[in-house]
Amino acid sequence: MNWLTKQEQLVICIVIGLLLTGLAVKYYRAAHPAAIAGLPAKN
Repeated sequence: MNWLTKQEQLVICIVIGLLLTGLAVKYYRAAHPAAIAGLPAKN
């Protein structure tokens, strides 16, 4: 990536990191669904 400046390389790395984090959160939420909010809690 010698044709990009250091700032451009940093921006690309940050964007890729954010995309990977978003994908990780997406798949984590799909694998661990939240409890349904409308149901009463068991006592």
